[in-house]
Amino acid sequence: MTLKAQPNLKFVSIVVADSTCIHTQLLAEAMNDDQGLQVVATASNSADLLAAVQRVPIDVVVLSHNLDNQPGHGTQVLREMRALRPQIKGVVLLDSSQPEVVLDCFRAGARGIFSKQERLETLCECIHAVHDGQIWARNIELDHALQALANAPRICAANHKGVELLSARERQVVQCLAGGMTNREIAKALHLSPHTIKNYLFRIFDKLGVSSRTELLYLAINNSRLGDPNQPDSSDFAETIADAESGDPTAQLRLAEYYSKDGQQDCVSAYMWYLLASTSAAPLLAQIEEGKTSIRRTMTPQQIAEAETRFADWSRNIKKESASADSAQPHKKMQMGAD
Repeated sequence: MTLKAQPNLKFVSIVVADSTCIHTQLLAEAMNDDQGLQVVATASNSADLLAAVQRVPIDVVVLSHNLDNQPGHGTQVLREMRALRPQIKGVVLLDSSQPEVVLDCFRAGARGIFSKQERLETLCECIHAVHDGQIWARNIELDHALQALANAPRICAANHKGVELLSARERQVVQCLAGGMTNREIAKALHLSPHTIKNYLFRIFDKLGVSSRTELLYLAINNSRLGDPNQPDSSDFAETIADAESGDPTAQLRLAEYYSKDGQQDCVSAYMWYLLASTSAAPLLAQIEEGKTSIRRTMTPQQIAEAETRFADWSRNIKKESASADSAQPHKKMQMGAD
């Protein structure tokens, strides 16, 4: 059976992880029949899945609720994956729709819940919908979630360890949220993109142990430390990957260098990020060269010599200042791992 891509849908890159190699391969082959989907990696265990999401850019992960021969282990893997790549959207394949199973999936950050008894064509529709920002679940599964929300006790304590882990920028996002701002309004206030704000919120959810804006808002109102922006900023693996996937050549270069290191060497990933960095930086480099060539035509040899002398002096001063700063305080290294 060949599945046709729906019109006007963007290309969606997928990683598939079912409980067995055979089921994983069958799912992957069937999904590739949809011209709007492409399976870029497959896995039948959690280790291979987590390795795959760090190697290649992925939009949606489709994974079984049961991985590594452990019932429910798929949701734990989804949590770890979202800590590494908050922008990835998860679709969990379920053998049953028991209330506790459904709630576990939603708490882990699943954007889609799909019963293995449903048709494959419907799974492809689910992936497209989740990629477009929708939540996919049947009425019975949504009813379980609503019942749990209605019966849930009020939240009265924050994850204090998580509070201490929030960066200055993350605290600013929480402050704006507590002020009633939407994602778009927060992005405008902080001079960031709405996509970046969304990624910040995912990381904040993970650090504080909450699963919704409502829970986060409650913590912000009842915990003054969430509103304190005077905390040192942090740079972690998830943020670096998010910046790299948004097209930042500096972040792409940092990932390439990371994967090139001894003990962490992954030549394929390193070379891929080097290629992406060179592609992202190419327009800027071309603009720089064009500008240099254009202005050089209007300059005398004496002016060119003076500019080059100033550049050399400036570069030497910067290197001296950098060396002095390095000797005065220890390096702040990027933490390559989830919080």
